[in-house]
Amino acid sequence: MFKSSMHQVVYQIWPRSFQDSNDDGIGDINGIIQRLDYLQDLGIKLIWLSPIYFSPNHDYGYDIEDYYSIQPEFGTMKDFDLLIKEAKQRGIGLIMDLVANHTSDQHAWFQAALKDPNSPYRDYYVFKPSKNGKEPNNWLSLFGGSAWTKLANEDLYYLTLFTPQQVDLNWQNSAMRQEIYAMMRFWLDKGIAGFRMDVINIIAKKEGYPDKNPRKKGYQFADDLIVSLPLSHDYLKEMYESVLKDCPGLFLGEGLLITPEQAKAYSGLQSHELDMMFHFDTILLGCGPLGKYDFRKLYHFSIKEYKRVFFKWQMASQNMDFVLGNFLSNHDNGRSVSRFGDDQRYRIESQKALLLNTLTARGTPFIYQGEEIGMTNLKLDEKDWKDFEAINDYQMLQSMMHLPAFLSKKIVQKMTRDQARTPVQWNDQVNAGFSTHEPWMIVNPNYKTINVAQAQSDPNSILNFTKQLIAFHQAHPVFALGRIEEVLNSHKQIIAYIRSDENECLLILINLDHKVAMVKLEEEYRQKTVLCNYLEFQELEHKMVFRPYEARIIQLINK
Repeated sequence: MFKSSMHQVVYQIWPRSFQDSNDDGIGDINGIIQRLDYLQDLGIKLIWLSPIYFSPNHDYGYDIEDYYSIQPEFGTMKDFDLLIKEAKQRGIGLIMDLVANHTSDQHAWFQAALKDPNSPYRDYYVFKPSKNGKEPNNWLSLFGGSAWTKLANEDLYYLTLFTPQQVDLNWQNSAMRQEIYAMMRFWLDKGIAGFRMDVINIIAKKEGYPDKNPRKKGYQFADDLIVSLPLSHDYLKEMYESVLKDCPGLFLGEGLLITPEQAKAYSGLQSHELDMMFHFDTILLGCGPLGKYDFRKLYHFSIKEYKRVFFKWQMASQNMDFVLGNFLSNHDNGRSVSRFGDDQRYRIESQKALLLNTLTARGTPFIYQGEEIGMTNLKLDEKDWKDFEAINDYQMLQSMMHLPAFLSKKIVQKMTRDQARTPVQWNDQVNAGFSTHEPWMIVNPNYKTINVAQAQSDPNSILNFTKQLIAFHQAHPVFALGRIEEVLNSHKQIIAYIRSDENECLLILINLDHKVAMVKLEEEYRQKTVLCNYLEFQELEHKMVFRPYEARIIQLINK
């Protein structure tokens, strides 16, 4: 079922790095409230809020100790209730993160399971005896090393597919599932606008927990033993009937290694599971098959490869009738302008071009905090790393892949999640206006020239272009579920497509290269450029040169 919220532009906030209101160096709920007018002015109608639940912070909120409490660093439940109220007054809804594949090892359920082998909470998790004195199987953690953690006083292991402190829940247990559904209803009753569901397509695991590639030495990524198994659909259909069916909110899932066919199964417009899914094929361009720390492709990819992935998913969503969540940056991935654009000479032009691509694609666009001003990656020293995944994989690259330390460090510096987690750059004052206290994470030194205050006063800024782009997106329903047709498909620099419905027809032309590109249209169009990322431009001709990263939305009159 199509929901009006699918047509909105969603802004993701990673609270810890958004705005500090109480001068402790950590972003918080009241800091978000202080910036709601900014988001309203930007044109945002939906906020995706990364986890704010009580957590020991081994994975910064994705290891939840209490689903019903607010992390004290972020504020109180009273603060959160005020955030909902203040956001609604500005026409903004809040989507919360639902982390239901695992809990913290400090969660009351797991602590009860540890204390009493006969506790019903033992079956809320996955406990298995050792095999030949080792782990129950050879599964690899997604953050490196074994996917199992040994119980201190028993010959048992428990499943931890991420950090050793994030314990996988046993979704086969009906009582546990009902607890999750009750928790979801608690937050929905407070008035939130939906959930983004973390790694929701791996909640089911292969029965019997068999080895993956037992003939190979070492730990193996369990992909087909944990990803999008049939039982995951049974669980989500039950969740739909128990919780989601009667809720108008937006419910989207993060899909690990998901295919278009699987995305349709989870989020087809006629399915009774979720509203949309994220995929990671674009984010993983240039990476090896084991993910972002698999350096075997040296992170090189071509514009042609970018186009292939883009149109693979765009055409699949159209032909298979499902909705995509479109993004190029989030809390798990570095800054889009550094990954897919040119964060030096053409930072402004390339960030605008990438945002235009995201907001004109078929589906629902997501902007990550700071993307609207073109925040960039930086080369973080090892002492400044905060991310467990980065720190652990730095060791794994040396011990398992036998890489020298200098090369392991270089890989981590390029791909660490910390790149996306530096504080938002609000102005050129101390700590970029994020906090008067030393921030929990280093501020990118380029905040003196890249910040919101500077962007607000510059008519050519990425921020002001983003406002125009969001307003245009909101005024044109064609972008959500209108038709998409690829054009200039053999062009090595230009990505081009037509978006159309019964009311209008728009041609999107984007030069994804730092070099000029020749555009030669196969048809003669009566047309008018309605948005361009360069302030000065001439009207489109049948044959013309596009400047580096030049991007346009063109209204076609005779198509």
